[in-house]
Amino acid sequence: MGQVLAVLRNLLGNGTPTMQISTVDSEILNRRRLSSTGQTTLKSYSWSNRLNTINPDDYKHIGLESRTIVHQPGSIKGHQFIIERCRNCNIFLFDWTDSITILDCTGCAIFVGPCKGSTFVRNCDDCTILVLCQQFRTRDCRRISVHLCCSTKPIIENTVAAKFACLQVSYGELEGQMAQAGLSPFNNNWTNVHDFTPNNGEGGTSHNFSLITDELATAKVGLNDPEVIGETDLLASFDPSISLVPFTTGNGPASDPGEDCLVIVFATEKAKSSQLARSFVSAVRAGQPAMILLSTMEITMLPHDLRRILHMSSGINSPSGSSQVALHYHGVLAGKVLGTLSSKEEYRSAVYVSPTVHQAHTEIEACWNLAEMKMN
Repeated sequence: MGQVLAVLRNLLGNGTPTMQISTVDSEILNRRRLSSTGQTTLKSYSWSNRLNTINPDDYKHIGLESRTIVHQPGSIKGHQFIIERCRNCNIFLFDWTDSITILDCTGCAIFVGPCKGSTFVRNCDDCTILVLCQQFRTRDCRRISVHLCCSTKPIIENTVAAKFACLQVSYGELEGQMAQAGLSPFNNNWTNVHDFTPNNGEGGTSHNFSLITDELATAKVGLNDPEVIGETDLLASFDPSISLVPFTTGNGPASDPGEDCLVIVFATEKAKSSQLARSFVSAVRAGQPAMILLSTMEITMLPHDLRRILHMSSGINSPSGSSQVALHYHGVLAGKVLGTLSSKEEYRSAVYVSPTVHQAHTEIEACWNLAEMKMN
């Protein structure tokens, strides 16, 4: 008998056996304790309230056909979302999410508001997907069009005939939702697509995807049964002139007499760098429409970074710890044109412009290398 007890002790970890109590049993025991003490209310816990109010079915669409569904701001609040086996649907998620999975869909138009984590698209055909996210990945997809604002390099795998464009969108709650999801509209790597299964042509370029550099591409997106829903119903605009995400092209024209120029926008005591950067981009767009914005980036450069990259002793009186927005422009006499704009009163104390073309090339490379290092 002693040997049997020893074996049992070893199996139980030499501890006292414990009994698992279900939620229902636990509530019964609590009520008994309350009745014995004379209390009349149960103690409430945050996790029990959450379990009672969250219905997973509210955050998924499965097996729908020819439907138009709009989730208004505040209806998702950072939950995971699943869209699966839908056909010829319009699905709009105008709220921020934790992650998105889109599976086995055909002929759908899907808008995904700011996604804190990853957006994964698998086995989808002939779909148009508009999304703002931290990570974007596809697998086993055919003929999809992706309008994207993505903080990291988008990845495709076993995907053919994909098209990528710079997402252009704005609506009232978008900026706040992006902040909740930890995204910046200036961190957009939509052109830096990585193909895990490339079908390379000349120069090593993958034939599995192409880039659309038309700023009106998002505005031209077609909906299924467009008369069912319009922009007024969506409370959103895809007009590039007011888009929260700036339009970027990734690369300048192959043969162009223009020059590169780096602009860095700093925060002030009165405004964030992102606010001033949007104002600066709008001013360039209105006054110098031929100037091309190749890429943008929001980053926090410390004083030693500024000294090393820009040879600056300070951040133009920028508040400590604030981020900066870097703008990579290309155009004829870009340095002179942008330098003149930066001298205006509203930008004079907040905007740096590379003084020479040579210095611009060096600073652009250093800035983007720093950003990549911070991400890794």
